[in-house]
Amino acid sequence: MGVDLIEPPEIPFGCDYRRYDVLRLNADWIAHEGFDFICASPPCEQFSVHGMKHFHPNPPYPELGVKLFDHTRAICEASGLPYVIENVRAAQKFVGNAVHHCGPFYLWGNAVPPLMPQGLKKGIDWPRPVNGKRDYQRSYNWHSGKGQKRRDDTARVATIPPELSKCVADYAERLLGSRLVTK
Repeated sequence: MGVDLIEPPEIPFGCDYRRYDVLRLNADWIAHEGFDFICASPPCEQFSVHGMKHFHPNPPYPELGVKLFDHTRAICEASGLPYVIENVRAAQKFVGNAVHHCGPFYLWGNAVPPLMPQGLKKGIDWPRPVNGKRDYQRSYNWHSGKGQKRRDDTARVATIPPELSKCVADYAERLLGSRLVTK
């Protein structure tokens, strides 16, 4: 089941989607829905600017980012279920050190896989260097996006890659399988 405030452009086949504000959810709701495992990714925009001091020399304190992350972690812990929360490296400054990371994807939780795939990148295939430089704006035209196109581009960059999703899903299945065996 996917839960978010904004409906994604594509909902995978077999996935139930619920439009909710995570700040209104609690561990009782999680128990009522019958989840076995939680994988969460609170918005990272407010944390990300703290990792890009060359573009944002004095970013504001990420008040909403911290609130969303801390609430997500609190309901995950209160649920008693195995969970993984993904966010960016810069979030560590505000919410504590991640358990592990996989390239630019940092993971918190009690069910973070001990072994991670390596060499993963964010979701846009950047241009190859020409004469030692990359021409990001001309080749991808990143800064010209407006409205829906810009939101789609941002979602594309922030999407967790299939290799990491599969790693977490496989680990969740192993954890859940071992829990069933011990019961």
